Amino acid sequence: MNEQIINLLAESGAPVGIKEIASRLKCPMPAAKEALESLISEGEVVVTKKGRYMTPEAAGLIRARISFQRNGTPLAHPANGDPALPMNAVGHERCMPEDVVLIHPEGARCTLHSILKRGRTGFSAYVRVEQRSRRGEGRGDARKTATAVPCDTRIPYDVVLTGDLSFVKNDEIVQLKIEKYPEFNRPIYASVERVLGNVSSMRALMKAVAEDHGFATEPNPEVERESRDMPAAVSEADLAGREDLRDLLTFTIDGATAKDFDDAVSIEPTQKGWRLGVHIADVSHYVRPHTAIDEDALMRGTSLYLPGLTVPMLPECLSNDLCSLMPDVDRLAMSLFMDIENGVIKDHRLVESAIHSHARLTYQAVNRLWDGGETDIAEDVRRALNDMLTLSRELRARRQSRGAIDFEMDEPEFVLDDKGEPTDILCEPRGEAEKMIEDFMLAANETVAALARSTELPFIYRVHEEPDADRLHALEAFLSGIGMHVHIGANPHPGRLQAILEDAKDHPAREIIRHYLLRALKRAKYSEKPLGHYALAMSDYCHFTSPIRRYPDLTVHRMLKLLIHGDMDRAGRMAKRMPELAVQCSRREYAATLSERQGDDIMMAAYMSHQIGRKFDGVISGVTAWGLYVTLPNRVEGLVRISELDDYYVYDEARRRIVGEATGTVFKLGDRVRVRMQSAVVPAGEINFELLPPKA
Repeated sequence: MNEQIINLLAESGAPVGIKEIASRLKCPMPAAKEALESLISEGEVVVTKKGRYMTPEAAGLIRARISFQRNGTPLAHPANGDPALPMNAVGHERCMPEDVVLIHPEGARCTLHSILKRGRTGFSAYVRVEQRSRRGEGRGDARKTATAVPCDTRIPYDVVLTGDLSFVKNDEIVQLKIEKYPEFNRPIYASVERVLGNVSSMRALMKAVAEDHGFATEPNPEVERESRDMPAAVSEADLAGREDLRDLLTFTIDGATAKDFDDAVSIEPTQKGWRLGVHIADVSHYVRPHTAIDEDALMRGTSLYLPGLTVPMLPECLSNDLCSLMPDVDRLAMSLFMDIENGVIKDHRLVESAIHSHARLTYQAVNRLWDGGETDIAEDVRRALNDMLTLSRELRARRQSRGAIDFEMDEPEFVLDDKGEPTDILCEPRGEAEKMIEDFMLAANETVAALARSTELPFIYRVHEEPDADRLHALEAFLSGIGMHVHIGANPHPGRLQAILEDAKDHPAREIIRHYLLRALKRAKYSEKPLGHYALAMSDYCHFTSPIRRYPDLTVHRMLKLLIHGDMDRAGRMAKRMPELAVQCSRREYAATLSERQGDDIMMAAYMSHQIGRKFDGVISGVTAWGLYVTLPNRVEGLVRISELDDYYVYDEARRRIVGEATGTVFKLGDRVRVRMQSAVVPAGEINFELLPPKA
């Protein structure tokens, strides 16, 4: 009936009364009322002031999801992918991050119509406990009252704690349950569920970040129960029907601290080129649909990697043991063999397999080998690595010739002590080993996606749509403002954007240019449709290579197995789940991105809190009405407040600069500046700099 009501209202285009709906659908009034209430709660139908019903579209409303800017302004992200709109604070209801809402667009802004679904029922915060005496009573009658400061800086509301506070201490980080959501002039009221640790504990802060974005750090009892029933090793029964590749020379290459190895590689020369083997852990053999482990993995969507804290998607008995392609043990895999000539994939073969990794290599050791350093890598593995390096460069050259954009950025890596406190921040560039594995995984992902599309297999693709003309125009204006006068156009080939990055290699603001170019593009996401990947210049792409840590990869494996076994009827029945799985996986990936960004900010603030008074050279990476953001060589970013500068500065948004009214001094993006470390608010991840004269 719900679908019939929506169709009726859509065809009408005008408000319709409940009597007319019941009459036209030939259903009892109570049944029509129940269906309408359900549709209203889901945001599929809205009620007019006169008590009539219509679709949100007919009422000029848009479904959206809420995020917050740094200054506390809520942003509504339309579900149709249109640009986000700042929200005006009108009415009594107030939004929280991740709320699903209906909005009324009003030019470049919007107002809230209704909140359909709250994005969270709780959050973490650090406590401010006070002893207060009630009026007219002595000190002995004092009782505890408490407020809290959200660890998630995207929550811009005051918080008052209710309920039992006897087990809560000042400056402890706690997990809260929301009792009353914020309204106009009213704070959030919340009760304390559990204590995560002291605000001075980096591990407690990282746990708070994970919990705030939906990554539970406490074990799920049902998952633990199912984990205990998992086998200790691969059995003979597991090997039945699989291609036995245990004698094939395969090995893994990962970071030095990695614990889960979900991809191994092999190589064999052919008459015209190479046969590359990419062997991926067969997680789907152990994680069956609708089990507690599977449902928990879907809810998480991905593993989360914060400084000093890993929150795995799967229980450790799988991620670090049974599904991990450790050396010298038999493991189940999905093996993709690609015949490659001059960087072009000519043929492929996908099989369920059993492999036996011959070595666990690290990026550092392989890079050292190719740099001529000492290594204990076995001779047969060395030969294979040298062949792989040749193939890797062929694949990369082929990809670059198609115009793929290389967004390689030096990511910060934190050196932590035994308490999880940062002692250094490193920004090491990627070596040939890291690039080689990326080349191989990209080739495998492209090949598998092309296979799915050609066979019309229901699937989850990794897609990156073409950028909007408005964003590209804004990028042109930004580049012009920093002295790079380029014409991009409305529909540029990705190679045009890569050329801009090449031209900016020696520019003092090269990292900022890279950042702004990335912002000009749409965010990559998952989709049931093969929409292609703009940045990679690929018409087919998916995520196949990391089922231990990404749920879309696990889904891709399940569908590929149905293809291998010819069970296309069952695959067809799975098709209706693909859109909702794609949306969930995209949403959880974005949550992980926000978490990791916040975790890095907190860790950087903790590191810089020990550098108070030190001077640094940096580059202006952001210009706003409230100040200048300055980035140091180690990727630390801090704020120079405009109120603390030596003049009254006017913000010129179009040119991304501020201009001193009395002195005429200009500060713009890309300018080199000298700053002094002033202060840090560690839980908020905030760093404040003081601007110094150039030679100070």
